[in-house]
Amino acid sequence: MRQREAFQTYLYKTVHGETKGILAAILLGLLRVFSLIYGFGVSIKLGLYRSGLLKQHKLDCRVISLGNITVGGTGKTPTAQRLAALIRDMGYRVVILNRGYRAGWKGQIGVVSDGNKIYMSVTEAGDEAYLLAKNLPGVPVVIGRDRSITGEYAVKKLGAQVVILDDGYQHWKLARDLDIVLIDSLNVFGNNFLLPRGTLREPLAHLDRAHACLLTKVDQSTTDARDVIREAITRYNEQALIVESIHNPKCFIEIADWYKGIRSQSIELDNLKGEQVTAFSAIGNPTSFEQTITDVGAILAESVRFPDHHDYTMAEMQTVMQKAVDKGARALITTEKDAVKIPAEFIHSERPLPVYVLGIEVRFLEGHDAFMELIKKTME
Repeated sequence: MRQREAFQTYLYKTVHGETKGILAAILLGLLRVFSLIYGFGVSIKLGLYRSGLLKQHKLDCRVISLGNITVGGTGKTPTAQRLAALIRDMGYRVVILNRGYRAGWKGQIGVVSDGNKIYMSVTEAGDEAYLLAKNLPGVPVVIGRDRSITGEYAVKKLGAQVVILDDGYQHWKLARDLDIVLIDSLNVFGNNFLLPRGTLREPLAHLDRAHACLLTKVDQSTTDARDVIREAITRYNEQALIVESIHNPKCFIEIADWYKGIRSQSIELDNLKGEQVTAFSAIGNPTSFEQTITDVGAILAESVRFPDHHDYTMAEMQTVMQKAVDKGARALITTEKDAVKIPAEFIHSERPLPVYVLGIEVRFLEGHDAFMELIKKTME
């Protein structure tokens, strides 16, 4: 697993031009060839679905897809959480269908939560699905690669009136009523190459399927970056609603309290204003997380980054803690997505410094009212 993560890190740096030399140049050439093959395959498969030669499965409920056109951290998990909570609070029975990326469980249908009880560990469910289950009481979370199968289970066994396809933009097998694409305003379409040479899952022309495009973390991006995104969207899809959102920091929660679900003892953001802290994370876009910490007034003494979806060991956490102590930090700060993967042994151990989980909430800004109307219309 560690060798795989090391290779992924090397590959990421290479495709983004951070690795130099003859070997990197040869690798980029090979990846470019594979990208052409991949792009051809993606276009053929989508064409088969659009022509009707490959049939889409239709569920007996409303289906909302939330996905990306790139790989990496667009903020999909907190957005899925926010969207599910909004629809739940409208009075609908909503179920999230998650692929179960890096889940230890390998069956067709895995019930992470039925909305009342969590049945899987983070190792079994994968970090994203487990976090959604933990943060969304009343919303079942089901994992499985084939969302037509898990979708039927959600309708027949869990009474779903609405299902959210988490990371569903490329899951063409299942018909949907609303397609929402998330675009990271800090990393505009990655490096504009298709996988594996770049981070695009599909050509930008495939934005034409989206009903809404959600620009994430716009408070940390430039006006020029947002203009580039808007121009690309309208070039391929003049009808798509464009919505802007931010990841709004709410509070800090000591990880032992967060682990137990005790949120009443949260810590105000101002409590760390002007204080030295150490950040650590294993997410797709750590830069945004680190920027949020400095935006609330804390001083980032050091940032420790691990590969996306990394599972922490006790030894790694002890090393990160010692680094923070050596830097004179007052606390360590991490994300909710990371918190679920920290060993319980470390969480409940005697620690020289507190470990705070940064709680965030997605807020929709420009386009908010039109977005709410679109969701309500989809529910009708």
